[in-house]
Amino acid sequence: QATGLDSGHWFWGAMLYLAVLLTVLGKAAFISDLWTKYTVAAIPGSFVFAMLFLPLYAVVAPAIGFSTEYYRLVPRLWTDAVYYFVLILVPIVCLTRNFIWKCYRRTCIPLPYHIAQELQKYNIPDYRPRQEQFQKAIKKVCAVQRMRRNRGFAFSQTENGRQDQAKLIRAYDTSKSSARPLGY
Repeated sequence: QATGLDSGHWFWGAMLYLAVLLTVLGKAAFISDLWTKYTVAAIPGSFVFAMLFLPLYAVVAPAIGFSTEYYRLVPRLWTDAVYYFVLILVPIVCLTRNFIWKCYRRTCIPLPYHIAQELQKYNIPDYRPRQEQFQKAIKKVCAVQRMRRNRGFAFSQTENGRQDQAKLIRAYDTSKSSARPLGY
């Protein structure tokens, strides 16, 4: 290190543990299809917990008398550029293949749930009729067709519509207040 201190097994062990933890959590984030508050608490939350627990453990444990190797380890970790380089480089190198595969899978050969996720994400309206509404509409159309078959057409007084409409209209005298058919 630049300070002249030797970076020993504990330095490299803690650094690689955090890099592997970040890699595993990144893989879990790639696999996760549904992000809820529990997923957020588990995946990024566990790395935040590890970053907060490490300094606490490095101070308390040597003070109690065990894990004395952690004494002044955190300031050495957090001031070393190699630590940050490893935390960035190891997860990127390990997860690049997974990232490329996921992008290829979603764009070139998507599964049906990928398409549904994009429809929901971009709030694209679904113009396909819902199954229940479609069945109700079909029932209404069938009922109307049944009525037309059974009742005849408008202004028809008989079932088959053979009566002369002009004769029926002339039969009513509209000049009188109580109009009754005259020619029947």
